[in-house]
Amino acid sequence: MASPEQLHTQHVDRAFIQDEAHARPPVAVEWEAGEAWHWVLHTPQFDANTWPSEFDLELRHQLIERPDGILRFERHTEFVSLTFFGEHRPSLETLDLVRRCPGNQLSGARILVSETISIENAFGDARIFGGNVMFEGIAATTDFRVSDHGLVKYTVSGKFEDGFARGRLIKRLLDLETYRMACLLGLPAVRRLTPKLHELESRAEKATSILNQTQTSLDESIRELANILKSVSAIRSELYYRIAASNAYYDLVSDRLTSLDETQIGQRQTLRGFIKHRLDPGMKTIRAFERRAESISTSISEALALVRTQLDHTAQQQSQNLLASMEQRARQQVHLAQAVEGLSVAAITYYSVGLISYLLRGAPPLILDHSTLIAFSVIPVAVCVAWFTRRARKKIDSIARR
Repeated sequence: MASPEQLHTQHVDRAFIQDEAHARPPVAVEWEAGEAWHWVLHTPQFDANTWPSEFDLELRHQLIERPDGILRFERHTEFVSLTFFGEHRPSLETLDLVRRCPGNQLSGARILVSETISIENAFGDARIFGGNVMFEGIAATTDFRVSDHGLVKYTVSGKFEDGFARGRLIKRLLDLETYRMACLLGLPAVRRLTPKLHELESRAEKATSILNQTQTSLDESIRELANILKSVSAIRSELYYRIAASNAYYDLVSDRLTSLDETQIGQRQTLRGFIKHRLDPGMKTIRAFERRAESISTSISEALALVRTQLDHTAQQQSQNLLASMEQRARQQVHLAQAVEGLSVAAITYYSVGLISYLLRGAPPLILDHSTLIAFSVIPVAVCVAWFTRRARKKIDSIARR
């Protein structure tokens, strides 16, 4: 029932949708100089029993107050992320807590935030990338190299109006580092299965080319195409989720790059330039593999459909030939029956006239002699026999049609 403050009963899923709209909000980073450490742990089989007791795994998002800062826990579909926010690097106790969390590290980032940062001290002589992002006077830089604790170092310099603005930018950079790695999880699987897909393409082309040959070759080609279609379907089923996830993660990367509203600093390559240049070829490989697998399935399905059409056409022709043959045999049987009927009339007439002749021989002499009477009786007898024979045949036909 609706509460007194509500005019209507609330939808059963409204609370979930409302919570999802506010899930994983940016943390307000109030300190003007500090660090954010971020780990992404790949956990396909999430087991709550293996996690330290400090985490409440019934929650998908949790903030844990630590003596040295804040540790945020976020649970995603196939990975979890741990993010530390503090004015200084995390303590050994916090790092030990992170170390005890299960999973394989997929990505990670360390973001140094300060109003002024020495790029040389942060990255040495490494090549750096970045530009002015989101707000006026704010710059983000990185070398995209994995350093200590498996983290990629970023620096954010400039003056923020408040902690929420600072937290929003940090979250976008962390999401960018997370999803740019997650979107290429499908690339190793695609490369592993590419030789097999190429083999299936060759087999499909060969099997399709001999479809119009002998019946034996046709049967072998149909079996081969069916086996290829089964193998391609297995590959597509195996990689369906992985490719769909890669496309979704790539869209998230594009959204985060757009939201950064990055502008170039001098001749330095931007974050967008680096990520797009490295990410797009891998994603094109994944999508090309998906298109190739779909193309094989479509081609084989069309070939099998054509074969079915040809077989149906052949069967129809054979049925027509069979019907024509049956019709011809039926006509022959009708002609034969008519011939037999005529012969039967002649035979019965012959025997009937013979009986009449025997009767006339025992009769006394008449005006006409016996031979003349027998001759005159032939036609009436034949007409009567024909009439009775046809009547009998019609009765038999009517009984057969019932």
